Amino acid sequence: MARAAREGARRRSLGLAATGAAVLVVAAVLLWPISGGHDGAYAQSTGGAVIPIPSAAADAAASYWNARLGPVGRTPPVGSGTAGDGPAGSAALPSPGMGGVVEQGIMAGGSPMAVSAPLASSPFGGVPQVGALFSATDGSVQGQGHYCTASVVNSPQGDVLLTAAHCVYDTNGAYTDLAFVPGYHDGQDPYGVWTPADVVVPPQWAADEDPDYDIAFLVVHEAGSSARIQDVVGGDDIQIAPAYSGLTQVIGYPQDTEKPITCTNMTTQVNDPSLTTAQLQFDCKNYPGGTSGGPFLRDVDANTGLGTVVGVIGGYEAGGDTPDVTYASYFSPWVGSLLAQAESKG
Repeated sequence: MARAAREGARRRSLGLAATGAAVLVVAAVLLWPISGGHDGAYAQSTGGAVIPIPSAAADAAASYWNARLGPVGRTPPVGSGTAGDGPAGSAALPSPGMGGVVEQGIMAGGSPMAVSAPLASSPFGGVPQVGALFSATDGSVQGQGHYCTASVVNSPQGDVLLTAAHCVYDTNGAYTDLAFVPGYHDGQDPYGVWTPADVVVPPQWAADEDPDYDIAFLVVHEAGSSARIQDVVGGDDIQIAPAYSGLTQVIGYPQDTEKPITCTNMTTQVNDPSLTTAQLQFDCKNYPGGTSGGPFLRDVDANTGLGTVVGVIGGYEAGGDTPDVTYASYFSPWVGSLLAQAESKG
């Protein structure tokens, strides 16, 4: 199935952002080598979970988006101080089946995380480590723009992103025309444009798009720079085998707006005959197309905005068939193994 048709059926996947409208459409036709839809826009797996992205494709994506997004007023690096030292220790959370529902989580900065009132997403200024995924050849006749969400996670090499597998890989292979813009807002790239050198997806997803495995990692670099993205924007820890119930902030980039959205609520457990493992459910209104891949964050620090990621929008129903109920594939131990594969490529 063509990538555009496949993603167009999903409420949170490929689509268009309002980034330049008709001007951007014309620029895409003139400046991006599009031929026959997605010819040349995929990289094939050689049998493993790691799919290298041709450097020419990454360079083209970087050049394309650097020319279109505004670097004026580039935000100084915030850093996390953990790149090169390995992931910081995750905060202790109840494991599944242990009970201990968290009614309120206290951020390291002293401010409480609280359930949003009303339970509806709202636009906000964003956090540096979460950003928008852009595609220059998304298969749409209307143009190009941001279509999914991703976030930086702590790793020894400091160059790993986390997103949903359906955002970066379909039956044709891994998408090669991607760019990640951390902290994106209003057409600005405050921390630069970063492109994947490798896409890392579970073999179970690559084989038949199993919703239990809708998770992917990207190894990214900034063209012409030796900087590590984790040093620039910080990174979230990953919690393996998190509690199904916990106070959680979910961040995503709607494809038709220029600011991210956020909401905080308790997660619950969802079971379905189509799932091998129960998944996380997050009830909050108005998470539309483009938010796929957005992180489920717990124990968020009030000062840095960094926290512990326990899921990403995706999985069951590709993240949800309505904008008011959101799902995430469960972080079983295999997620740690997949992360290790990504780290080995850094």
